[in-house]
Order: sequence, then C-alpha cells, then structure tokens
Amino acid sequence: MKNNSSKKFIFIVTSVFTIITLAFVFILIQNSLKEAEFIIDDQTGVLEITGMYDKTITIDQNTEIALVSPLTITRRTNGSSIGDIKKGYFTLEGDLPVYLNLGDASLNWIEIINGDDYYYINYKSESDTTQLLQDLIDLQS
Repeated sequence: MKNNSSKKFIFIVTSVFTIITLAFVFILIQNSLKEAEFIIDDQTGVLEITGMYDKTITIDQNTEIALVSPLTITRRTNGSSIGDIKKGYFTLEGDLPVYLNLGDASLNWIEIINGDDYYYINYKSESDTTQLLQDLIDLQS
C-alpha cells in the first residue's frame, strides 16, 4: 500500500514540475518572438528599447549611427535567437561583443556606436527600420 501511494506522489510531483517547466519555456519563447519597441525621448536624447532585453542608449553628437548590411554573428553570449530574431548579447566576426535587437537579422541593421559599445537594431520591415534611422539622425541633430 505504501509503495503505491509513494508512486502516486512521485507521479504528481513530476507532472507538476513538467507543467511548470513547459509553461516557463512557452513564456520565454513567446517573449522572444515579440518585436521590441524603440522609444525615442527627444528631451533627454535617449533611445529606449523595450522587450525581453531592455536597453537605454544615450544618443549624442559623439554617437555614430549608420545603416549596415547584415553582419556575421559568430556566437550568442547571452540572448535569444529564434530564426532571424536575435535579442541580447552576441559576438560578431572579429570577436566584437555587441548588443542586438533584430526583428529580422537578414534585413539591414541600424548600427549605433557609442564609445566602446556597439548596438545593432532593426524592425521586421525595411521601411520601419529606415524611419527609425531617420528619427535617430534627427535626434542627434
């Protein structure tokens, strides 16, 4: 009798643990697939990136901003990568550590260089990315 109730207890604990783990993984994947919001604050000269890997970037006269073709990602160091969606910290060719928040890594990226920090961002659409680039250049002026 004790053996049977012990097996039921282990089954229940294992089932609950499995369900919690699957729910956690589902939430992580769902958040990874959401497109980030890029919010520009004209008053403070800041670009705020919201989403799974939040980031705040100060845009000033010393910040370099350009549109670049997709670069070669060599390693994910702390981030999520589902298909062409890349978010978090990665290493590019040449062992360059960078922050990526790409809605589509196969499309052009906005490169932001602020001192020793490199950021690459884009939307899932070229037109939205081009508009964001123009807004960032306007912010810098």
